[in-house]
Amino acid sequence: MIEHTDITILGTTTLKNKLGITDPQQLATTEADFTAFRVTELRTAPVRGGFDSVHLQEIHHHVYQDLYDWAGELRRVDAGNRPASDVATSLNAVFDRLARENHLKGRSPEEWSHSVSTYIYELGTIQPFLTGNDVVVREFADELARKNNLSLQWDTAPEIGTNDAMRHIDQLEQSANIRRMVMLAMDTDPGSLRPSRGMVVEREIERLFSAGSPLP
Repeated sequence: MIEHTDITILGTTTLKNKLGITDPQQLATTEADFTAFRVTELRTAPVRGGFDSVHLQEIHHHVYQDLYDWAGELRRVDAGNRPASDVATSLNAVFDRLARENHLKGRSPEEWSHSVSTYIYELGTIQPFLTGNDVVVREFADELARKNNLSLQWDTAPEIGTNDAMRHIDQLEQSANIRRMVMLAMDTDPGSLRPSRGMVVEREIERLFSAGSPLP
């Protein structure tokens, strides 16, 4: 894991990066371009793994390897009100449950979307990495879908209203809007998978995570 003093360029709020970029807007633009390329690679050569913390970290490393020395490392810096101290513990709890559910194998598309929506939300609220959680969680869901002979076409999913994202409900309930995105993105024919940056969905997932609560 990494410490707070490791993450920003001295005198700026910009994350330290391999390219030496000091302007946050320039870094954001460059990050979008670099990660889009790496995400496209995953369409034909996904990161194979056990759908656990190591697998998630390997996805993050692949996507952000061009930008950050700490790509793939779990954060040690608090993210809002989410302490870093329990990141690994929280992840292990989620992935242990996913393993007990046999990685959602044998479920109907509707049942699968219902379950995966929970995992998308929970992984996002943990915020395992300093940046890129929305992108990595989406990729993780993509690979979980392929394991179940499904595919997710995120570019078919609509943008979700931000007012809904601010409504708080019981933490144990599903995010209906995340589930709706998954259902609309789902393609039961994995052979039809096509490259997509999925940027609209990534923005919406990121906003949902930032809201701090699932949707009704």
